Amino acid sequence: MTARSAQREGVESFNAPEQVNQRRYEALRAYYVDGLSYADAGARFGYTRWTMVNLVRDYRAGELELFAPPRRPGPPPGTAPAKEKARGRVVELRRQGLSVYEISARLSAAGTPLNRTSVGQILAEEGFGRLLRHPEAEASVSPATAGRDTHLPRAATLDFTTWPARVHSRMAGLLLAIPDLVALDLPALAKQAGYPGTRVVPATSWLLSLLALKLTATRRVSHVDDLLLVDPAASLLAGLATLP
Repeated sequence: MTARSAQREGVESFNAPEQVNQRRYEALRAYYVDGLSYADAGARFGYTRWTMVNLVRDYRAGELELFAPPRRPGPPPGTAPAKEKARGRVVELRRQGLSVYEISARLSAAGTPLNRTSVGQILAEEGFGRLLRHPEAEASVSPATAGRDTHLPRAATLDFTTWPARVHSRMAGLLLAIPDLVALDLPALAKQAGYPGTRVVPATSWLLSLLALKLTATRRVSHVDDLLLVDPAASLLAGLATLP
């Protein structure tokens, strides 16, 4: 008896493949390359003649996908290893009263950077609500942070008689857009377009609130609370006590 060559070991996986697509491939190869008939190619791999006819028909029509398409190296699409790795730390820092901005900064300082969007998504998934801050980036590192009042006044038309003579703002540049908005007659455009408003917040104020986000390149999913909700320039632009 002649011993099987080591080079031939594993031939069973080609003659009797267990994976469905490999079995289809080998059957089609026997038909196309080895020249076997439908019946003979099918019999070799456990298919009937009509099954082979259907396989060949689907292959010719481009409806038979035998191989997974190649993909770029790295984690599969839809996965976020860095986000999952930081999840526990994000929750821990939020329980200390830190904002999205501060959590992202702490993670970067620790060598495990995660952007504010991902931090916000983790907090939302874990059931945490928004934590509103004053404009100063370092304001909420105080131990007293957790006890701060996070309730803003309800949105309403701005009452100028309640405003102090001087206010601090990091976004006074927003007001430079006012002359152009006056020239465009934004209220008339909003009315003509049928943009909705309410008794509390006029349509023009809604549009100006959205415009404040665009003019400051602020994404709604990022730290909007620190950047716009408590900055008087944004309120002044929209004509509201607090942005909706």
